[in-house]
Amino acid sequence: MKKSIRNRIAAFFLTFLLLPVCLQSASAAGDVPAEEMTRFLRIEQGRHPGSAEKLVDDYLDESFRYAPFEVVRLTWPDAPRTPTYLCIQWGTVPKNVHIRQTDASGNLIDDESVGTDWDSIIPLFEETTGVTVIAGEEGMDLIRIALFTEGKLPEPFLPWQETPRGMDYLVIATHPDDDVLFMGAIVPIYGAEQGYTGTVAFVTNPSRRRVDEAKLGAWAMGTTYHPLFLGFMDISEYARDVYPYCFLSESVTLALVRMLREYRPLVVFSHDLNGEYGHWQHKVVAASVSDAVRLCADPSYDPASYEQFGTWEVKKCYLHLYAENTLEMDIQTPLTSMNGRSALSVARGAFLKHKSQQSGRYHVQAESEPYAMNKFGMIYGTVDAGNDVFDNIDPSLLSTYTHPLAEPVPPAEPTPEPTEEPTLQPVAEATPAVTPQPAVTVIPDEPKVEDPIPAAQKILLPVLCALGGAAAASVLFVLFGRRKRR
Repeated sequence: MKKSIRNRIAAFFLTFLLLPVCLQSASAAGDVPAEEMTRFLRIEQGRHPGSAEKLVDDYLDESFRYAPFEVVRLTWPDAPRTPTYLCIQWGTVPKNVHIRQTDASGNLIDDESVGTDWDSIIPLFEETTGVTVIAGEEGMDLIRIALFTEGKLPEPFLPWQETPRGMDYLVIATHPDDDVLFMGAIVPIYGAEQGYTGTVAFVTNPSRRRVDEAKLGAWAMGTTYHPLFLGFMDISEYARDVYPYCFLSESVTLALVRMLREYRPLVVFSHDLNGEYGHWQHKVVAASVSDAVRLCADPSYDPASYEQFGTWEVKKCYLHLYAENTLEMDIQTPLTSMNGRSALSVARGAFLKHKSQQSGRYHVQAESEPYAMNKFGMIYGTVDAGNDVFDNIDPSLLSTYTHPLAEPVPPAEPTPEPTEEPTLQPVAEATPAVTPQPAVTVIPDEPKVEDPIPAAQKILLPVLCALGGAAAASVLFVLFGRRKRR
């Protein structure tokens, strides 16, 4: 047999043997990408007749406004595969927008209101053949609609966990990318590596594109909890006089107090009081955070949020580059949770997710640079600073707390039966004693534990292994077992 033919046979059988293992590993890791089927979407709408094509592209700087209760109908009659997810990007956070799924006969399968997020991932039922998007009483803004099969969705459709009401830490940044540039050590070290619960809050929303960049950057840093957006304007130094009432310290402080009372972080991080390189909005946020961590515990401040959420006591507040109660984080040690990358490397990678900010003007700074991302000081605390972020905080308040096992209780000493005193009364004739019947002990049937491997699979696996072994032996025999005599 020719050598080339032998090689092809060997490659075929090795592929046959290894393919199931590779597929199983990829599936278990969740790395099988979803197939995009947006090209099969049919969009029907009363207004914006020319927007259908633009609703399925990747251009995020143009949104389409729909009037209250206006509808957009989506179908995919020519799709070769059944879609699993409908993904929508909104121009503004949707309010009371309804998604109705129907089958081929027009019967209603599901009617739900989408969550208050900039991006929506809507799982589709198997029998769904059409979706109707209905605007709420305030209308809706659509940017992009996409359709996918089952699998790992592409960015920016990430599997966020809901922002917890009660977290270990919260990073408060003025703009998207400030959390990476000036506070980039926190999420990789304390969130991803040490397992504390927390996320990032962004005070301003400069643009729809930068909202996505903020989320992608936070995800790359290691948080899986959805970031928060307070919605203030991004105002340059030159435009302060144009918008004099759009970023007042009082307004920012009020919004921060409401957020702190609702999400209840134990430790808060934010900007340098001098605004790092002097940005006026950074200064306002740093001062407002310093006030808010105190005021959120005062029931007389903002009675509305006090009535809704109660008060909240922040245990510690750290500001970037603050000179007292200083803390310097190790950003060079490899992190197991980040595949051996250091916190500095993680932050620099996360900054690349902010594509609109790659002008070269800013970069993530290491320990020796003026705005090093790992240097903080505690400006406020109800406990002593200690040597680390969570020192002196009651461990039972933390998400990483594990309840200690209860100590075994020694068995009680048996109480001796009281001895009857002899009586002087005449004793009646004894009645023959009845021998008690032995008690019948009912032994319950052992609970049946469902075998995680189906019976059919148990039979199939040895058969496949045997076939694979036979195939491998045949290949080896063909390759090396027979030789032509010369």
